[in-house]
Amino acid sequence: MEVNILKRGVTVKSLVAALPGMGNVGGIAAAYLIEELKMEPIAEILDYMPPYVIHKNSLIEFERFSFRLYWGGKDFAVFTGFYQPQEPHMLYELCEDLLDLAVSLGVRRIYTLGAAHTGVSISEPRVFYAVTDARLNEEIESYGAQKMRGEGYITGFNGLLLGLAAQRNIEGVCFLGEIERPDIAQPKASIEVLKRLSAALGIEHLDYTKLEEQAKKVELYISSLKRIEEFKQQKTRTDIPPGVM
Repeated sequence: MEVNILKRGVTVKSLVAALPGMGNVGGIAAAYLIEELKMEPIAEILDYMPPYVIHKNSLIEFERFSFRLYWGGKDFAVFTGFYQPQEPHMLYELCEDLLDLAVSLGVRRIYTLGAAHTGVSISEPRVFYAVTDARLNEEIESYGAQKMRGEGYITGFNGLLLGLAAQRNIEGVCFLGEIERPDIAQPKASIEVLKRLSAALGIEHLDYTKLEEQAKKVELYISSLKRIEEFKQQKTRTDIPPGVM
C-alpha cells in the first residue's frame, strides 16, 4: 500500500484505530470522535482498490480507496476508513503500514474498537476488553469495561493490529461493545465504547446527543423487526384456509 504524510512534526502517545465491522460499532465511534473533536487528516494509506475506473459521458474518473489518520492537537490520533480488507495479505499489509506510522509518531499504546455479538436482548450494552499485557487489566477495568472470560478469537483488523503491535512492544487494548444484531448499526454500543475510551484518553465532556438520537431510532427499528418476526413465527400452515396458497 502507499502511505502519504499530510502533516509532519506530529507526536502522540496513543492511537485509536477502528474500521467498519459487526454493527459498525467501531466505525461509528471513530467517525463521531473525529467529528466532535474537529480532527484533521495528517496521513493516509492508499489501498490497491478498486480494480476499475468509472466513466461518465466518456470521461474516465478514478479514485483509490483510502484509510486516514486524524489528529486534533491532543496526545492521540484516530485511524479509520470506510471498509475493512477481507484478503488476509491486504489486512496484514494495512496493519504493518499503520504500525510504521504509529512508530514514527511515538505511539506507545493502541486502542481498537469493535463489537461483541452476544445475540441476547440488550437494554444497556456492556463493554468488554482484551489487552496485550495483563498489567493493563486493573487500569482498563477502572474505566468500566469487563474482562473477556474464557478463550476465543478477535477476528479481523481489531485483533490482528494488536497482535502485530505487541511484537513491536506497543501496548494494545481492544474495547468491544455488546450487540444483539450484527447486521444493523448499533450506535448505543458505540456510545458505551466511547465512554470507556474517553476515560482512558482523558477526554472530557464529549457530547453524545447526536448518537443518542440515532440509538433511539435504531431501537425502534429493532423492536418493529422483532414484532414482525414474532408474527411470522405465529403464522403456521394451519392458519391458511384449505385450497389457498
